[in-house]
Amino acid sequence: MLIVLLPEELQEDDQEALLVNWWHLERESGVREHGLDSLQTLKSRFAGQRLRALAPATSVSLYRLDMPVKRAASVRAALPFALEDQVSQDLELLHCVPGPRRSDGRLAAAVVETDRMDHWQALFESRQWRLEALVPLPVLHGGDTPEQGLLVRPSPWPSAAPQALITSRFEEPVLIEVGLLGLWLARRLSSLPEDERVVQASGFSKVDLGLEQNQDVIFTEVPAQVTVDKALEYCLQPNPPLNLLTGPYATTMAAPPWRKMRPVMVAAGVLLAVLLAQFSLEWLTLSRERDRLVAGIEAVFESSLPNSRMVQPVTQFRQVLEGNAPGSSANSSGELLHDALAVLAQTDSASIIQFRATPGELEIELQLASFAELEALRAGLASQPELQETLQGADSGSEGVTARLKVSRRKS
Repeated sequence: MLIVLLPEELQEDDQEALLVNWWHLERESGVREHGLDSLQTLKSRFAGQRLRALAPATSVSLYRLDMPVKRAASVRAALPFALEDQVSQDLELLHCVPGPRRSDGRLAAAVVETDRMDHWQALFESRQWRLEALVPLPVLHGGDTPEQGLLVRPSPWPSAAPQALITSRFEEPVLIEVGLLGLWLARRLSSLPEDERVVQASGFSKVDLGLEQNQDVIFTEVPAQVTVDKALEYCLQPNPPLNLLTGPYATTMAAPPWRKMRPVMVAAGVLLAVLLAQFSLEWLTLSRERDRLVAGIEAVFESSLPNSRMVQPVTQFRQVLEGNAPGSSANSSGELLHDALAVLAQTDSASIIQFRATPGELEIELQLASFAELEALRAGLASQPELQETLQGADSGSEGVTARLKVSRRKS
């Protein structure tokens, strides 16, 4: 799993200039490696890793609220009204997230500006990178609280200015800039009961915390240290509490469906490729066989009917065979051809280019010297009582006139 810490300030989405701190976690061995890189570099390097993000403490406010309602739907509906007196901004500009109930019975809640949520989500959507969870950074230390008072330690997290981590059993963890720590502690301690005005510090002296003049506060130094590795274990939970990706920003924590189906999809892709290759080979084989058969039919037609134009070879062969069959001499194409050629022979310049004969009609394509000869030929055919001619078309060219005539038996 990859964990990234979002920048404290909203920045322009520059593919390379926007740098984030990151940690690569393994469930058994903790942090394997960490560094500072751009999101684009991380996307290229850890594209297959699950991704979760940490919202900086300066961008998210954490609260504990008295919420008598128990049902989750009722808590979500009542949360904005419970926060109304504690936030200074318009609630419509805030994204409010309910969390778990703490040991004191109060409800933890997180509040963040909707503009920041939109900006953070846009960072990952522009890179087509799926973000599983977005957790406020201080929440990672929610389980490390003292039994009494406040526990103050240096923050282990990278930030623009040094920060201190303050935890207690009455409030949510807080990260405060060291320069503001004395003022914050004075205000916080004044709101605690006298028996809770205890400060345990690690890495800070009483002078550092501004408590040297405060006799009402019990100050003790403790060797407790906080580490990033231990805090990041919080992110390994299947559904980390106070995940900001709820409501309009919700995203499922489960792996995307296509990831589970990836082996099946790969197998289907291989099978489809094999079928396409087989289909292509069969199509190529059949195409070659078709071309071979067409060439064979043309060769047979040219040798059998050299002076005919091939239109429908099977029909033409059948018509020729039927016309030459015994008992059909009266209606054979031979007689029709004989009668037509007898008239054609009277025109000296007429030459036959090609013809198609059937028992009932004859189509002839002729080459003549002029339209006058064409009209004389038509007149000769029309003069035969048993013949009927029709001009199919005529074109003139440099070599004379090309005409197409259809000659048939005149119906009695």
